[in-house]
Amino acid sequence: MRLLHGRPLAEKVNARTRERVALLAARAVRPLLAIVSAGIDPAASTYQERLVRSGKHLGIDVRVDALPSGTSEVTLAEHLRALGEDRAVHGILLLAPLPAPLDDAALVDVIAPAKDVEGVHPYNVGLLKAGRPRFVPSTAEAILELLKFHGIPLRGTKAVVIGRSPVVGRPAAALLLNADATVTVAHSKTPDVTALTRAAAIVVVAVGRERFLTGEMLSPGATVIDAGINVTPAGIVGDVDVESVSSVAGALSPVPGGLGAVTTALLLRNVVSAAEEQSRA
Repeated sequence: MRLLHGRPLAEKVNARTRERVALLAARAVRPLLAIVSAGIDPAASTYQERLVRSGKHLGIDVRVDALPSGTSEVTLAEHLRALGEDRAVHGILLLAPLPAPLDDAALVDVIAPAKDVEGVHPYNVGLLKAGRPRFVPSTAEAILELLKFHGIPLRGTKAVVIGRSPVVGRPAAALLLNADATVTVAHSKTPDVTALTRAAAIVVVAVGRERFLTGEMLSPGATVIDAGINVTPAGIVGDVDVESVSSVAGALSPVPGGLGAVTTALLLRNVVSAAEEQSRA
């Protein structure tokens, strides 16, 4: 089984990002990403740390606006609006999931579309669905870019996406469709997921359940993209039962080592794109 490592792709993306940051610096523009949180879960904390670390290497300022747990939805919305009006801030990332009773869906509506580098505002979601993507959720885009980078055929290929979250499953399905794959989305109400996955050449799994996808759910030679992040005492693991899948699949993106670095690189690239656009305004 071939492992689809993400580091070489991330390094390629980052090399181009550094060039673009240098061009902005020549115009006295330094990209700034504001990460907003209000009580943070372990998986989101890991992502935040990667962004801060990578941003420093790339010349992108990453500011963490950690609002206290218990912050009201009104206060959080006001903070997001203020960031949208702050000309020094080029990108806004609201870390999710938010603790109850905060409403993720209502709050993403407040993010300025031009600074919505994670592509969650309805305006950017609509552009993706229309086949004209602007900003796309970075994990979903990492799935497509990793498949392309490793030469996995997409046109006409049967693909199944397990999971329908607005930041991974749904946008990944839209991107696969835009790449001319034949796409089915499976979720918690799908009666027979295995019947779908056994007929697919590409399986993307993003459900947040350790060892959810097993080898018996796959056809021989299938390509598996593991987009799961589960924090365990032994470390971060994905949604794939690697032991059983490795004897059936033809290729697998490992966790860690697969999508993570690419996701970070694409999100920071989006910050630079936003800075370029806003500096021309």
